[in-house]
Amino acid sequence: MTAAPRAQTGPTPAIVRVTPALHLPAAAALVGRGRADALTTGQRFLEAAALHKIDLRNMWASVDPDGRSVRQVCLAVPGSGRTATMFTSTPGDEPQTAELASVVRAACGAIEGSALAQALLEPVEALAMDAFAQAGFERLADLAYLRRPTPSVSAARRMPEPVLPPGVHVRPLAPTDEAALPGVLDQTYIDTLDCPRLCELRTTDEVLESHRAAGRFDPTMWWMVDDVSGDAPRTEGVMLFNPCPAQGTIELVYLGLAPALRGRGLALPLLEFGVRQCALRAGSMRTITCAVDRANTPAIRLYERAGFRESALRVAYVLRTAGGA
Repeated sequence: MTAAPRAQTGPTPAIVRVTPALHLPAAAALVGRGRADALTTGQRFLEAAALHKIDLRNMWASVDPDGRSVRQVCLAVPGSGRTATMFTSTPGDEPQTAELASVVRAACGAIEGSALAQALLEPVEALAMDAFAQAGFERLADLAYLRRPTPSVSAARRMPEPVLPPGVHVRPLAPTDEAALPGVLDQTYIDTLDCPRLCELRTTDEVLESHRAAGRFDPTMWWMVDDVSGDAPRTEGVMLFNPCPAQGTIELVYLGLAPALRGRGLALPLLEFGVRQCALRAGSMRTITCAVDRANTPAIRLYERAGFRESALRVAYVLRTAGGA
């Protein structure tokens, strides 16, 4: 069985669901990237997939008519919020790109229980981007991945308490907030600059499920922002952090304010409050991270003022699947 990428000419390949007999060459094509040790790398991937319970029945490939030689590969990994993340082999030219697009389409057509397929690509992966575009995906956003060091506990204790605008109160998520939380999120999405198209592609319940599954959900680190200036206090914003112990980081999953709280100088002191709380609870979490639509320049400036710096860039492609129709 072969797995090394090569010029794809000759008979038209078959697009098939990868069987156990083809797991190793398919894994080698998926993660080996033409390396001399591709089979060894593929074997390590299969061991990791078994450890993390990744269902390899969601892996599709193009194979030569003899049914033995793997060419292009796509693995769909279903996740929270009815969203599947797509991982592919690396095409080397335009014919391989078109072939990979066919494999991606087959994988997307077979996904069960996911309404949205997504791919997060490095900016240099131009041919892979073309393949996803040919498969019907749309370019959603360029995502900046930001991080900042977590202050030490002693440093956090010396930090002054951020001053919030009058009439604004911040508190942890309470059980009584659960029913109202989707409506609060909907208010924060009004005129959002952060991946606005995504609001049309996922329901609020799907978004909430994804937020809870990002890292380890801890309700004491989900902060509700209340406007208590009127007769009837209203929750008009959220700031959601999730610890990610395996990565040694705390992720700011989402920060959003409804129009009623915008323009009042709240975002920076609110973020500073969140950073301080993370530091006091961090333990071994060395960094605080977040991802932001690069087109959202006000948010980028806000995070830079709070000490965040760009660490990576990914291009997000998405497709509403038949499961989400």
